[in-house]
Amino acid sequence: MSLEESNAVEGPSDDDELAHLQESLDRIEICRKSSLCVPKPNDASKSDFLTMLTRSVKVRCRPSEVPFTIHGGAAQSRLILIELVHHPDLLNVLDMDDILLSVDARKVSGMLLNDVRLLLEASFATKEFITLEVVNGGSIPTDLRELLANKEYAQLQMVIRDNVYQKTVPYTTRPPKNGEIDGVHYRFVDVPFFDYLQQTNQLLEHGHYQGFEACFIPNVHRCCYFLTEEPIETVKKNRILKLLSGSSTQSFICV
Repeated sequence: MSLEESNAVEGPSDDDELAHLQESLDRIEICRKSSLCVPKPNDASKSDFLTMLTRSVKVRCRPSEVPFTIHGGAAQSRLILIELVHHPDLLNVLDMDDILLSVDARKVSGMLLNDVRLLLEASFATKEFITLEVVNGGSIPTDLRELLANKEYAQLQMVIRDNVYQKTVPYTTRPPKNGEIDGVHYRFVDVPFFDYLQQTNQLLEHGHYQGFEACFIPNVHRCCYFLTEEPIETVKKNRILKLLSGSSTQSFICV
């Protein structure tokens, strides 16, 4: 083949490659947003199932007492459960080990037991009626670890995490970033101690952060996609950096 013929069949230009790369990155971003925002059919059906199980109970308030006791709570890695029912009006309404999901729309899954007790005491002391959302005991798991490990309870997981993280500081084995304070932002520990916490069942949930692979991007030998705050690095083409620099929460390392 002559030099002219070789030039005639030369591959796509850098501009074509970059345009193709931008198109692929756009597809990744669309897929990522879709996976985060659009509920999966199984999640939706489980959410509907939990809604079907949930019943509302309207209770007349008596300032002198809460007409039932509760147990469980996040410190025991459990949902909030009805313990004993004291008032006869509620004997056929609430049962032992029924699961308490909310008090006047305040969702309590993942809260500490004492905090829920204080919420109930304040509500009964200041209101004429309160509305409880309750699920029959045994209808769903009550162990927070089991719920957090089961993707079918995605909506309940969000409530649990919101309540748990208001009262706890997560552990991490990574080194502190600039400005982070041990015991405030995270508890920074070494791997052996983290393994000890895991093996002694002291963690509600744990895992290794791995990001998302985006190896199907054309014209790039390898490309790993991380959701981090690290600066973007590239050693393939400096011009790729211009395409990727629009997001401060994504890091691409292309080689």
